[in-house]
Amino acid sequence: ELLAYNTWANRRVLDAVARLDADGLTRVLGGSYPSVQATLTHTLWAEWLWLERWQGRSPMELFTPEEFPSASEFRSRWSQVQGAQEAFLAALAPDDLQRVLGYTNRKGEVWEYALWRMIHHVVNHSTYHRGQVTNMLRLLGAQPATTDFLEFWDERQTRD
Repeated sequence: ELLAYNTWANRRVLDAVARLDADGLTRVLGGSYPSVQATLTHTLWAEWLWLERWQGRSPMELFTPEEFPSASEFRSRWSQVQGAQEAFLAALAPDDLQRVLGYTNRKGEVWEYALWRMIHHVVNHSTYHRGQVTNMLRLLGAQPATTDFLEFWDERQTRD
C-alpha cells in the first residue's frame, strides 16, 4: 500500500511539474537540491537505488539532472522503476518483508535492515523531497499537486 501511494503521489507531482517550462524546471531555488529538476533526479535515483539494494546489488552510480531535461523523461524512467518495484513486491511472500538485507553504500559502509524498513524509508524519503518540490513550485508561481495519503486512500476507495 505504501509503494502504491508513493507511485500515485509521484505521478501527481510529475503532472504538476509537466506544466513548467525549461527555465522553471532548472531554475536554482536553493534547498537540499537546487532546482525542481535536481530534486526529482535525486528522488528518482534513490528509488532506483533502493530497488537495486532489495535485489542484492549495491550500485555506486548517480543519476544526473541532465538525463532528465523534461517531465516526460522523468515520467518514462520512473515508470520503469515503479514497474520493477511492483514486480518485486508481487513476487514476495509476507514473511519476506522481515528478511534482513545487506548492502554497501556509496561510502563503502555495509548496512543491514529488514526489507519492510527499507520500503518504509523509500516512501518517507520520497515524501520529504516531494514536499520540497511543492515549495519550489509555489516559488515559481506554479500550482503544486496534493499528495496527502488520505486523498490517495479516498480516491482508491471510490475506484474499487
